[in-house]
Amino acid sequence: MKNLLFNFLNDIKRNYRTLILAFIIAAAFWIVVSIQVFPTIETEISGITIEANPTEYMLSNNLQIVEELSELVNIRIEGKRFDISGLRADDFYASIDLSSVRSAGTYSFTVDVSAKSNFDYSILDTNPFKVTLTVDEIISREFDIEGTAPDISLPEGYYAGDITTSPEKITITGSASVVNKITKVEARSGYHGDIIESLHTNSDIIIYGENGSRILADNLKLSPEKVSVEIPIYRQKELPLNIVINYPSNFDTDSLKYEIQPSSIIVAAPGNLIDNISKLDIGTINLSDISLNKSTYFTIPLPDGYKNLSGNNTVKIEWDTENYGTLNIPVRTENITVTNTPDNFDITLTTRNVNFTVVGPSDVLSGILESDFTVTANLLGVSLREGSQDVTINAQLKGENQSCWISGEYKVTIKATQKDAG
Repeated sequence: MKNLLFNFLNDIKRNYRTLILAFIIAAAFWIVVSIQVFPTIETEISGITIEANPTEYMLSNNLQIVEELSELVNIRIEGKRFDISGLRADDFYASIDLSSVRSAGTYSFTVDVSAKSNFDYSILDTNPFKVTLTVDEIISREFDIEGTAPDISLPEGYYAGDITTSPEKITITGSASVVNKITKVEARSGYHGDIIESLHTNSDIIIYGENGSRILADNLKLSPEKVSVEIPIYRQKELPLNIVINYPSNFDTDSLKYEIQPSSIIVAAPGNLIDNISKLDIGTINLSDISLNKSTYFTIPLPDGYKNLSGNNTVKIEWDTENYGTLNIPVRTENITVTNTPDNFDITLTTRNVNFTVVGPSDVLSGILESDFTVTANLLGVSLREGSQDVTINAQLKGENQSCWISGEYKVTIKATQKDAG
């Protein structure tokens, strides 16, 4: 053992210069390798997207960042070459903390950058270090749309009805400070010139604020974005009004004069439906329903789609009965005829007489007698039961070209007795 150690020391003494040289070369090689493979370097990463996620408070209070966050972040970092040399923008997060937002306004936020994976690095510089953003209260409101067509013109005899829109409502989303100032939304047809038939057109949407000022829609979201305008066109015509009177067959229809007020109205109808109509029947009245010193009123009926442009919805009928009078004339039971009596019943009249009110020219009334009446109780279609019941009677004056009529409705009481089956 001593000899082995002695020999080793002698070798060192003989080769010490070689050993020192080898150590120096090894040290130099280590330094070169460390510099080339494990150096600390700086590098710049460009184009990192900034994320700005709204907080629960912002969402519940309709607070939103107004402008699009399109700005990108550049960073300068330091680290070992093998750690950072291959990094790109996708390896980093850039975000801002919105927890300080409590109301609409302009805010300055610090940009926070962090790596998506764990590695050793230091951020030397962030550009931009801060971003300024505007936060606003964003709301949505629904508005009725008013359709207009200011540039159309109509030839004589045509009428434009109420202009409608499709859809009838629009939802506008935007800054509360703007949306709350909206007072009206107009859909304006772009059609120009004469129009003689109904038209479906596109429109420009115009938004108005207070005092009729226009509000630009650049920063507003409209739903739907397009609205169409319906322009209904009608043919208009003045039509005389007419009533239908149910006269008895022997009545002199020229003897009763009357005046319709108004005598005519202007009616608008879709298409050319009105071209072949010469008068407008407004109602029917029975002669027996006409009374002295009383006017008759009718509501003017029009089919769906027709319009009364005159504004008169009620018609008054003035009866020319200046020299007319009334007379009550009793008719006895024996002068009342019962017809269509069922075979299984015996019918007797309980009523002894009926007082009829007769209306007509005074000089004619004085000559009317009981014998001038034809009175009938028609049991056809009457549901008879045993015992007493009231039935309607029909009364008419005899003779041709009568100028008087019986006013009102009359009934008599009959007694029905069931016949024996044998």
